[in-house]
Amino acid sequence: MEIELKYLVEDEFTRERILQDAHLMKMSDEEEVETIPMKAVYYDTEDKALLKMQFAFRVRYEDVLPVATMKWGGDAVDGLHQRGELNVTVNEEFAAAPNVDIFRGSEIYDEIFEAAGGRTLIPVMEMEFVRRQIHVDTGKSISVVSCDQGEIRTTGGNAQISEVEVELYSGDQEDMIALGNELAAKYNLKPCNKSKYQRGLELLGFTE
Repeated sequence: MEIELKYLVEDEFTRERILQDAHLMKMSDEEEVETIPMKAVYYDTEDKALLKMQFAFRVRYEDVLPVATMKWGGDAVDGLHQRGELNVTVNEEFAAAPNVDIFRGSEIYDEIFEAAGGRTLIPVMEMEFVRRQIHVDTGKSISVVSCDQGEIRTTGGNAQISEVEVELYSGDQEDMIALGNELAAKYNLKPCNKSKYQRGLELLGFTE
């Protein structure tokens, strides 16, 4: 399960202030902000079978490491996103020709197989961005506060990525939400109920 708060932030100055926030830094044991280049390609069948069953499948390079991810279901209210998520570290060979069998044995595999098992997957969109993040331990929850800047690219057009995310890793969800609310109030952040994938679908003329 993925639980995160997502906010829109338009200017670089605000992103820098957030990552250097004195309160956050007091709750982090990291000496500097971690910078991770990311490039993701989202896949579906030609007739969008995964989309029709509310699945989103991607292969993302997180620095140099490819990770296959399936997300499904969930909702988003006031910037709080909650949805199912599976992550599997893969190799270059898989990344070049991905398939959904990588999720065999998971609790959701039967539904995944029903949608796209044995079928050819084609690229739907790609995203390239830089994530800068810090780990924050409040004593009640452990979260990652990250700033993403980059671009969504589709055949229907492109869109900029400029977001702040607070993702819960472990602990109390309400505590994580309080942390996000604190940042939103301090830096005038606007909650965002659309994922990067949803924004890409809108460029292509699709809705989930």
